[in-house]
Amino acid sequence: MKRIKNIVLIVALAGLVLLSGCGKKDKELEEYYKNMSKFTTELTKLSEKLNNIDATDGSNAKSMLKTLDSMELQFRHLSEYDVPEQFASNEELADEAYAYMQEAVSMYHTYYDDPETDINTADAAYENYKRAMQRVEYISIILQGELPEGENIEVTEQESTDFTPVTDDSENIEE
Repeated sequence: MKRIKNIVLIVALAGLVLLSGCGKKDKELEEYYKNMSKFTTELTKLSEKLNNIDATDGSNAKSMLKTLDSMELQFRHLSEYDVPEQFASNEELADEAYAYMQEAVSMYHTYYDDPETDINTADAAYENYKRAMQRVEYISIILQGELPEGENIEVTEQESTDFTPVTDDSENIEE
């Protein structure tokens, strides 16, 4: 969970850096930065709250599930943000993060709501939770202008142009 705190802190710092350099960027970019800042603030609060819950104490299950439900809502918001072209890859990452968080929360509910559920469900829930948070870390790295690196990461760079190229259609021109 300490690693998750670090990830959230990185996202927060990246958001602040980007916001401070924003100046007169277009409204879509400013809105995205504002939304990311809001997401980071809420995720930080919820992560801290979650880290302070003793998951081994069964009496804390309701509090933990409620916090996870709130976290899932924040991930849903993240997946709904309009992503500027400069950060197009963040859109898919946000959708994946939300899907993983949904699955994690669902599995945690199953585990804590049904005493017959085995520990494998909790383990799978935690794995989905980690994957959701990993996607948030990737988003943070991209917002810092860097590319994520690692074993299972495939980076595809594409050129972006602001115009449609002119092609030679001289064959089609009627004289």
